[in-house]
Amino acid sequence: MITSTIHDQVYEYYSWQDLGDHSFDLAKQILKKEGKFDRLIALAKSGLTCSRTLRDYLGIPHLSILDVEFYTGINETAKKPVINQSLPISIKNERILLYDDIVDTGETFSLAIQYLNFHGAASITTTSLFTKPWTSIKPNYSSRESKAWIICPHEIREMIGILTKLWLKKGDSPQKIQAQLLKIGLPESEVALFLSLQ
Repeated sequence: MITSTIHDQVYEYYSWQDLGDHSFDLAKQILKKEGKFDRLIALAKSGLTCSRTLRDYLGIPHLSILDVEFYTGINETAKKPVINQSLPISIKNERILLYDDIVDTGETFSLAIQYLNFHGAASITTTSLFTKPWTSIKPNYSSRESKAWIICPHEIREMIGILTKLWLKKGDSPQKIQAQLLKIGLPESEVALFLSLQ
């Protein structure tokens, strides 16, 4: 993990190896205290990446995706989270492990829990790789608490676009923006390619 501060915002960049390590840590915590789950439900889009690994580590037979959208930019959200794609299967009487990579305000988890309860889940256990200290819902299991804006390797192009627009508004030159992206820890080849496509 690489930590840096730019324009008073703290960023943490996690590599693929970092995500793997945190997923394994999460799985060890859950295996020590929980029995079998019927289904792991990952919140799209960020929960997709490590959900397959977590499913494998925990031996969960089914993996489903619930698409909930909330964030629109760095520290910017819509008024309320919205379910863009519901579950195409029944979860009635199932023991559910609900997973997202980051729990920030807790509103996305809250909406997902309401949805799963409405559709008859027998129980819902919550888990995330990263949790913000101010969240309204503390997951049952989390690997790390952080106040920083977290960047993962599965969202590099997206984050380069968001950060470039943000920093251009602050008056940063293209050269300075490139240097700041590298300072965060983003791979040089990916920064070069995706900046060229802006």
